[in-house]
Amino acid sequence: MNDPEPQAAGRLNDRRLVLTELIVERHFQRHPELESRYGAMGRVRCREDAAFHLSYLAQSLAAGTPNLFVDYIAWAKVMLAARHVSAMDLVHHLEVMRDVIRQELPSDVAAGALEYVDAAFRALPSLAEDTQSLLVPDAPLATLCEQYISCLLRYDRSAASKLVLDAVTGGTSIRDVYEHVFARVQREIGRLWQVNKVTVAEEHYCTAATQLIISQLYPYLFASQKNGRMMVGMCTPGDLHEIGVRMVCDFFEMEGWDTIYLGANVPISSAVQMLRTRKPDILAASATIPLHVAAVQDLIAAVRTAPELNGMRIIVGGYAFRTPELRRAVEADAFGKSAAEAITIAQSFFPDAQH
Repeated sequence: MNDPEPQAAGRLNDRRLVLTELIVERHFQRHPELESRYGAMGRVRCREDAAFHLSYLAQSLAAGTPNLFVDYIAWAKVMLAARHVSAMDLVHHLEVMRDVIRQELPSDVAAGALEYVDAAFRALPSLAEDTQSLLVPDAPLATLCEQYISCLLRYDRSAASKLVLDAVTGGTSIRDVYEHVFARVQREIGRLWQVNKVTVAEEHYCTAATQLIISQLYPYLFASQKNGRMMVGMCTPGDLHEIGVRMVCDFFEMEGWDTIYLGANVPISSAVQMLRTRKPDILAASATIPLHVAAVQDLIAAVRTAPELNGMRIIVGGYAFRTPELRRAVEADAFGKSAAEAITIAQSFFPDAQH
């Protein structure tokens, strides 16, 4: 790579551990009151924050978009505020990070990184400190959605399952349940973690329960007449958020596609080997957070080197790709913001796959 921003991203990543420690040390030197305010865990949390800030900064540089880092800081401001870390503490942290980058990295590397940090500084005062619920009364299946998440949050998986199965047997479309209940509830659970309303354990329970309930719907999924086309769905190395791409695979299955669901954290070399063997028509690759976008980019680059896969189309999806610049950076054929949209895109590539 000869572009200055990707080069800066690589140099920043190379020094990330050292920079993290320097940021923590200097932050507490400048603001000794942090010791009494946050106690023994203050430095631990500060170190975690610094590592994440630098990781997202490097990913933003690699993608060539300051908006990605600004978007991350917007998310972090809400997350920290919910944990009683003030916006001014975040400002002080970014000031220290900016100084450390300026002092510890070569000037040509630091220049690009500082431009991105400055963009976050300019945006920070106008960024919200809270977010609104994604469960709104006028949304499709709003009542079922509210009842479903309520069951999950009181650890009543059986009741949640019964709600869904009763709805489906009563005539509610499985597609609607996936899109308007499962997908929306998963996003809302993530938001609740961000605002410190649920724990990591509760978040994991809700996801595991939804995966089990989805499996109970499989008898309704595999009755479609096959259309002769195949798709593969996967998450790349490091990404454990598999439920979204699993739902995408299920949508394709309902539309008559043969599907191969590889799941989470799939090594790129193994994925490419399998793709060469099976030669699917569509590869759907997911990234939930921007830190996993680089792995998607590496996957796509590896696929493009295989001549036998020239006819395969690649659709990317997941929360990370809501930033348009990231979609372009990975050089996929298309971006699907939902399972239903991914189906529409696939049918545009292969019109014979439509029912």
